[in-house]
Amino acid sequence: MRRASGFTLIEVLVALVVFAVLSGLAYRSLSVVLDSRRHIDRENHKWREVALFLARLEQDVATAVPRPVRDASDAVAPAVTGTPTPARAYEGQLVFTRTAFAADPGAAESPRRLGYRLRGSTVELLAWTVLDQGPRTEPAVVAALRDVKEMQVRFLDRRGQWHAQWPPASATAPQKTVPAGVEVALTLVSGERVVRLMPTATRQPQL
Repeated sequence: MRRASGFTLIEVLVALVVFAVLSGLAYRSLSVVLDSRRHIDRENHKWREVALFLARLEQDVATAVPRPVRDASDAVAPAVTGTPTPARAYEGQLVFTRTAFAADPGAAESPRRLGYRLRGSTVELLAWTVLDQGPRTEPAVVAALRDVKEMQVRFLDRRGQWHAQWPPASATAPQKTVPAGVEVALTLVSGERVVRLMPTATRQPQL
């Protein structure tokens, strides 16, 4: 009689073990690939948000103009103000008057009062609807960038000197003095540090 052909029990068990090992390696490799893709997507999203924020801030700073305003207390506020530690509810680390005319003479956008500050781990944009404010005028507060650990602002005057506050004590016309540039340093929650120097417009129209 001919011996029946087929796999023995040991051969089947060996095949199952090999298949299980290969399946485990394939799953682990796929898991690593998926984790890497998720990490890359998070990084791309983070840096895209940072780039968009800095582009918006740079455009705003470039169109800063020497136009003082009246604040809610009816006092005259300088065209550009900066303080490392804002104390009041609607005070920013950087507050200024901007207009589209400085960058684009053909633009029809009216002047606006804007401010930026770090609150918690979020950089907030403060936007006032009017330049000269009444007693109850409050800005709209919008989250501009999240997951920020620290935000530092420095101001460069026309003589090439840096200041932590603006206007500087040496300014001859502090109400209308606009810095030559603004440096913003961001430290992200993830540990990276981004520094950007943003020049203001060289020709600043009087409003």
